[in-house]
Amino acid sequence: MNPYIEEAVLITRDLGDVTFVGAVAVFLHTGKSRESKDLDLVVAEQITRKRFLDLKYRFINENGKERIYTPRNYKIDVYDSRDLNEIPLDRIIETRVTITVNKKNTTVNTICLEGLIVVKYRAKRDQDLADLSLIAMYCFKKIDWKLLRTFTKDDVEFRQITETMKFYKENPR
Repeated sequence: MNPYIEEAVLITRDLGDVTFVGAVAVFLHTGKSRESKDLDLVVAEQITRKRFLDLKYRFINENGKERIYTPRNYKIDVYDSRDLNEIPLDRIIETRVTITVNKKNTTVNTICLEGLIVVKYRAKRDQDLADLSLIAMYCFKKIDWKLLRTFTKDDVEFRQITETMKFYKENPR
């Protein structure tokens, strides 16, 4: 099993109701992985510092910003109050999908494909554009365009995302 997915399973065991976004979500939807510095996740309810510490998670100051590390030394980025690229966290949670990751029927929650596309499109970093290309190559036929539209701000953004995904499907990186 992919090490990031193994860690996602363990984080889910530790923290309970979490939804993965970012590189883990891309892997869960496409089956293709890329290097990542951290695992990004959304939680419905804020997890206290004490609970993290009780679970042997560590807080480390890096470049003036406090980061959280799992007991297995993976950095995590937890979204518990701020929107993710202008998508409300409760919307991410209510539309998430649960994916089976092994033969033991172990599952991990992840942002739905359509929400992931909008999050990646709005982030526009090099790795996000590469992720959109992967999604277009491996998941284009699975995209629910009506659902995707509900994540966009307006018709203009929806058309731009549609054109971007078609471009990446026709021009794989």
